[in-house]
Amino acid sequence: MKVRLYAVILTALSVLTALSFGQAVNGTILGTITDITGATVAGAKVTAQETNTGTTRSTVTNDTGNFEFPNLPPGIYTISVEQAGFKKVSRGNVELAVNSTPRVDLALQPGNVNESIDVTAEAPVLQSDRADTGRAIAQVQTANMPLGTNRNYQSLLNLVPGTTRASFQHSQFFNAASSLQTQVNGQMRQGNNYQIEGIDNNQRTGLLQIMVPPIEAIQNVDVSTSNFDAELGRASGAVTNVILKSGGNQYHGGAYWFTRNSEFNARNYFDATVGHLVYNYFGGNFGGALVKNKLFFFGDYLRITDHQANTNLLGIPAADIRGGNLSRSATTIYDPATGNADGTGRTPFAGNIIPTSRLNPISLKILGLLPNPTAAGDNNNWFGLLPFRKDTDSMDWKMDWNMSASDRLSGRFSFSRPVVFQAPAFGAAGGAAQGAFAGTGVQKSYSTGLNYNRIFSNTLVAEFRAGVAHYNNKAQNADFGTNASQQLGIPGVNIDQYSSGLVGININGFSNPVVGFSASLPWVRAEANIDMANTWTKNAGNHTVKFGADIRRVRDELLQMQTFSPRGLYTFADAQTS
Repeated sequence: MKVRLYAVILTALSVLTALSFGQAVNGTILGTITDITGATVAGAKVTAQETNTGTTRSTVTNDTGNFEFPNLPPGIYTISVEQAGFKKVSRGNVELAVNSTPRVDLALQPGNVNESIDVTAEAPVLQSDRADTGRAIAQVQTANMPLGTNRNYQSLLNLVPGTTRASFQHSQFFNAASSLQTQVNGQMRQGNNYQIEGIDNNQRTGLLQIMVPPIEAIQNVDVSTSNFDAELGRASGAVTNVILKSGGNQYHGGAYWFTRNSEFNARNYFDATVGHLVYNYFGGNFGGALVKNKLFFFGDYLRITDHQANTNLLGIPAADIRGGNLSRSATTIYDPATGNADGTGRTPFAGNIIPTSRLNPISLKILGLLPNPTAAGDNNNWFGLLPFRKDTDSMDWKMDWNMSASDRLSGRFSFSRPVVFQAPAFGAAGGAAQGAFAGTGVQKSYSTGLNYNRIFSNTLVAEFRAGVAHYNNKAQNADFGTNASQQLGIPGVNIDQYSSGLVGININGFSNPVVGFSASLPWVRAEANIDMANTWTKNAGNHTVKFGADIRRVRDELLQMQTFSPRGLYTFADAQTS
């Protein structure tokens, strides 16, 4: 199946009073310069210098003393102001996160410009320069807060007002990236939009996410839940945008290892024993400058090994039932070979025992694939520990190039490859364990983006962004490629490789399928999201004119037949011989 979606967003031209600065990969610093009497200072030179990279940008205040630096890359800035007849004033440690608008208002004091004043603290003010709501989650929070399994940054959405608790959706095969889902402001989860540096990161328009960058590679996470600009893209819930770390003039790196196991886990009351777990999360990152103040790099590698023997409690037919002895049943079993054509006048089997000669030989072969129950009774009478493995390798690489005082280019590439294996309950016979998802699955994913910023003048800035996010997911049932149904004597099932394997058998009252595999398997899924965006920001006095376009092409490919599975399904219900 191929689906093509063309969306052109942000086609309106707005003239606003500097109240809206939604930006997918950058931020804005603005403020007002006054003298000690409170009068505004026009024509003052204002400089923003990023602490880690040494890059600078300058502008001058307008007639009303206001200044603005749109489309600044995230970082820690020092804002300096110079004007003849006044002392130089600087304020450091101005933290700029993506899609944020910190205000820096400074007051000049009369004196020589060679004298300087450093402002080290400023009382926080109510956000009045933007109308959207949400939360910016900084690096110090992402690095130190408990995140649960896989250290997934999406757990942090639990801190955002209006969100539900993040949860794992679908099977480990389908959700190979181990993404988490949440609902925002009462909207369905497909209404959320997840991005990596402004590039679409969604499977099937929000159903799941293609990539989940490691928390150690993330600089900050921006979550906007309402009133955000069209520039951030489509969403009825939240727009969550991840910004990866960048290199700086100083080399920096780290290595890490997190582990957990089941040594101290308590046994579930209904399980015969404790399931086994060995989980390891380890990797490292390194960043720095190839050319000081000009060219920077950052890279990371992560490997996750999740090995388990998971617990499974199923209900399967007991030995006497398989042999035709239904004497324990309170329901009378009638001989379908007796009586009239309409079913009346049938004779019950003596003692509710079906003679062995009357049992279908194919049915006996199928029942012979099942092990004996591990406990008495007909409900939850089989317990087993089944091997499960999910090994994931992922990496990120990012380059930032300050080409000139007016040009900045940034590029990144992320790759991930989860490999999943789940053993079936009954070997080649499959079974209902883990939702009947038993087999192997491999997903190859990558996400790449290129961002170029051009400063044409103090009042005109342009951003150009392009990127691709792609995944290819293949999953196969454990008996894929075999003629299991044909070998049992069931014709017309294994007609090609895609329909290979064992037919499914459902029997009312037991864990289903009693034999067989999930109707969803096998599948081949792939999707490519191609993004191209261009945004222009024009300052006109105290007003901002913003316009641009965001074009996205989505190609979705799917090979799957899951209604009754490509191998078919037999269902045996109650009262068939009454």
